[in-house]
Amino acid sequence: MFSLGFLLIAVVDFAVLVWAARLCLRYRTNGLIFASLPLLLLWYDNFVIGIGSTLGEGGLLMGLNTVRFLAHYISLPMTFIALGAMAREAGFAWAQTKLAMGAFCVLATWFIGHDLWLFSQSTFYPSCFADTLRYTTSIAPYTACGPDAEIGAGRSIPPVPAITLTIMMILFGIYLWRQIGWKWLTLGSIGALAFFAVPYPPTGGIFGNIGEPIISIVIVSTAAHIARRRRGR
Repeated sequence: MFSLGFLLIAVVDFAVLVWAARLCLRYRTNGLIFASLPLLLLWYDNFVIGIGSTLGEGGLLMGLNTVRFLAHYISLPMTFIALGAMAREAGFAWAQTKLAMGAFCVLATWFIGHDLWLFSQSTFYPSCFADTLRYTTSIAPYTACGPDAEIGAGRSIPPVPAITLTIMMILFGIYLWRQIGWKWLTLGSIGALAFFAVPYPPTGGIFGNIGEPIISIVIVSTAAHIARRRRGR
């Protein structure tokens, strides 16, 4: 049942990717391009979780999950650059300097490097929940695949970039709301945050994955709105 749920989310993610790609081809702004980059393999993340129990433990599933982790650590911070690009494209004076844009790029680069370093020091373990199977960097009581699982083994990599990004999106959304009347980045980010806040143990993290296409739609919609507004000047 949960495996099917993740596969359905993968279909939604892919549909959002196609929509975002069409917007990128239409407007070709940096804000839209960088906002869309995390969508490239977001569908893949859910697809791998959805087919994990069918593939079973082994090198193939471990390799697929390695790509899943790397894609997440590299692509998610691109949204920081998207926020800086959107601020610049919206015409805000403080965002026109190289220093401001450089700060967003440094933040993204730091998070990518930090998480990749932590991941390079980690070990994969089979992780089970309901009918799903994946590989993660730690074993918790609610993800143990059997009585012989070494509970507490490994180290979970905290989602600091995702938390930081969500806070920045809400704050930037409030700023956009006040400056140009665009409220949807704030409201959408808060709505997605409600899904992210659902605890992992009773749900296997599926609600957090539902929140991802929601927040992606909001980010891309905001970038497209700014692009349309800029073109209409």
